[in-house]
Amino acid sequence: MLRFMIKAAALLPENKYLSKIILLVIFAFGILLLPSCKSCKKHTEALPVNIPGSDSEFNLEMTKILKDYIPRLPSKVVDSSKYLSWQEVAKEVYKNNQYHPVWVSKNILSDKGKKLFEVVNTAEYYGLNKNLYSVKILNTLRDSLETIAPAVDYELAKELETYLTRAFCEMALHLDHGMFADTIQGVNSNFWSSKKKYVELFAAVSAGSSIDNAFHSLEPQNPIYDRYMKALKDFVSKNNISTEPIYIRDPKSDSAGAVNDARKALVVHHYLADSLQQDDSAFYASLKQFQKDNNLNPDGKIGMMTQKTLERDNSLKFQLLAVNADRWRREDYTVPDRYVWVNLPSCKLRIIERDSVKMEKNVVIGKADKSHPTPTLNSGIDNIILWPSWSVPQSIIKKEMKSFKGYNVTKTGNWTQVIQPPGPNNSLGAVKILFPNKYSVYLHDTPSKYLFKSDYRAQSHGCVRVQDPLEVAAYLMQMDTFKITYDSLLALKQSKVQTKSFKLKKPIPVFFKYFTAEVDWDGKLHYYTDVYKRDIEMMEYIFGRKKPGLPPSPLALKQPSNKDSVAAWQFIPVVEKPAKDSVKILPDSSQKIN
Repeated sequence: MLRFMIKAAALLPENKYLSKIILLVIFAFGILLLPSCKSCKKHTEALPVNIPGSDSEFNLEMTKILKDYIPRLPSKVVDSSKYLSWQEVAKEVYKNNQYHPVWVSKNILSDKGKKLFEVVNTAEYYGLNKNLYSVKILNTLRDSLETIAPAVDYELAKELETYLTRAFCEMALHLDHGMFADTIQGVNSNFWSSKKKYVELFAAVSAGSSIDNAFHSLEPQNPIYDRYMKALKDFVSKNNISTEPIYIRDPKSDSAGAVNDARKALVVHHYLADSLQQDDSAFYASLKQFQKDNNLNPDGKIGMMTQKTLERDNSLKFQLLAVNADRWRREDYTVPDRYVWVNLPSCKLRIIERDSVKMEKNVVIGKADKSHPTPTLNSGIDNIILWPSWSVPQSIIKKEMKSFKGYNVTKTGNWTQVIQPPGPNNSLGAVKILFPNKYSVYLHDTPSKYLFKSDYRAQSHGCVRVQDPLEVAAYLMQMDTFKITYDSLLALKQSKVQTKSFKLKKPIPVFFKYFTAEVDWDGKLHYYTDVYKRDIEMMEYIFGRKKPGLPPSPLALKQPSNKDSVAAWQFIPVVEKPAKDSVKILPDSSQKIN
């Protein structure tokens, strides 16, 4: 009967007052029937429902209940795949704690419990999906206990304590290593490598440490991430992240309708005041600013790229922010005082010193196909070559080259080596910047300068083409020990086409990363096209509750009509409503929490 009552409560309507009335009816009816259900409880006695006389009386009863219940939590430990579920963490935590309750009290929630309850219900501020932590069941259990207070249903109190422990463990894991594991595991639930850390963290919180401080200690510790999370929290505080999707009519068939839709969308995105919707000058100024902030051509026209970017509703924006926060957590690393930063979706290279941008240049990255995407990597720039030759990759020789005129060709059996000598027409241009990596990619110049002005700059075979590479090279050499200026390097380049190598004494760290949402060094939040289509996979698992092995959900997208508009592809998942959290009834009285 109690389990039926909990399941029924989980399905209650959102209206708080109506819910309380229904809860009263359910529990009154349930209490009347409990005596007649003794035959259903063959394996264990029903837990008491009474009014505890004191905190110590409540704690004594709960300790006895948890000592019986926690060791029987069904857990999963797989040595071969090094997998361990959250229940194993809980078992050690409560054994060390002598099974005293941490989150619940005779007044429903302890001070720690109230704080954790609040943190779970506002998990969006951490860039987390709160539905991963059974937030509906937590609220139902809390509301159910409130309804019968000052009486305490120890069965519900036990469940609330355990669900909060699960939420604490899983939030800690997700802040430490990310929500998304991979397409084999789906949402991260493996505590194998971090059990000891979370047991110690739980003990510290139990002893009085702040939950916020405990969680923050698990997050990446670098200024780029800190700025990003500040912007994410600001976004969540200012927006309703569960709003309906925004629709912009096709500007080609209904330009006036598209403009009207864009006015409303700019209000939703906080770029245009509602009172200025019909003010044309304010509208076009805000539209251009919106385009600029989203890495689009700020021409004030509603093209396909602008249309799709405007259609990102706040819910989707939050999901994009969350998956990018997740990327930071899945690959936690610190940044040094000086480094080169290439965020691939932004198509920009930045040279950073002491958390300040010293140089910024546009770049062209690998094509959005299976063969040519630019990889993410960490390395160190150690060599700069002036007037490089180009050893043409075998894939290009076999699939793309129609003529070898102007190239040096050497054939050895079935092997053909093709070298393009240095010069103005060389595909690498006048500069090549090298760093060790298993992908054989590098930074380089190009004779095709026009691409740097294009909105869509995923056009290379995998290496990164750099705008004004001689400026970049001169700055990097000055960061090392070379006493050289840009003008002197330019003069050297112009004097003679001759290959010259400059070895750096100390490699300069370089990072190629993939963030479709990023905060610049001025604190401005930017969204970029998911050129390699990686967001949708993470979003389907984290927010769509996709299970490993299932086909992808349907995608709502319009195919671009021409090559120039490929950047407008925005993959919008048709997110199915997640199954309601439910309480599974086991043959005995133990409650299985998955």
